[in-house]
Amino acid sequence: MSPATLGQAAWALMFVVVYIAVVAGTIVVVGLSGIVDFTLATLLPVFLVTVTVAAILALYLHLVRRNGLRPADLGFRRPTPRLFHLLWQIPVIILVCGSLQGLFLVALTSLGVDTASAGTADPLAEISSLSGPWIAVCFLIIAVLTPLWEEVLFRGAFLDGFTRRFRPVVAITLSAALFAAVHLVLLTFVYLFTLGIALALLRRFHRNLWAPILLHAANNALVTLTVLAVV
Repeated sequence: MSPATLGQAAWALMFVVVYIAVVAGTIVVVGLSGIVDFTLATLLPVFLVTVTVAAILALYLHLVRRNGLRPADLGFRRPTPRLFHLLWQIPVIILVCGSLQGLFLVALTSLGVDTASAGTADPLAEISSLSGPWIAVCFLIIAVLTPLWEEVLFRGAFLDGFTRRFRPVVAITLSAALFAAVHLVLLTFVYLFTLGIALALLRRFHRNLWAPILLHAANNALVTLTVLAVV
């Protein structure tokens, strides 16, 4: 078994970004040309589906196939009873992430930073205006497919790559910082960074990629359901 190297992970991330950029650019060109008259509500499912397919394809071609990696090399191992710890680990982690994010926003507010509009322009709010089948598709992508490919990249490839070069604490911190940074949302950086730390710790504690995938899926499902409930 040969885990992914840092170079392989970086190469894969570059192609994920390229594939997503090409897909996003194509959607913009199609929309501006008038070939398809997009609204935000119709654009969201199209964007989610195409971007997810692009990311998964990029990972398969430029991480898995290119390097001959097996599922076990990325952390996919047979589940064990140890995973039952997730029954308490997941709610505790989400609570800690939410609490630290709340403290971060309070700190920013005390410094005069306007955080009142944080999340009010969340495009996920448009999911509620979709038809039932499209809501189900969007939920499947956000809560299942996105956690799957992101964990393959960040905890299956980058964490192992950083661990080859640095001590575990540094590797975990770097993987979490990268995970938070690529989401490009400054106001939620603390939440994402804390979540990234937890995802990496679960990967090491369980010695299995299924553990961070399940936490990531639970987090995304909770966020999506919360958005749908308040709209």
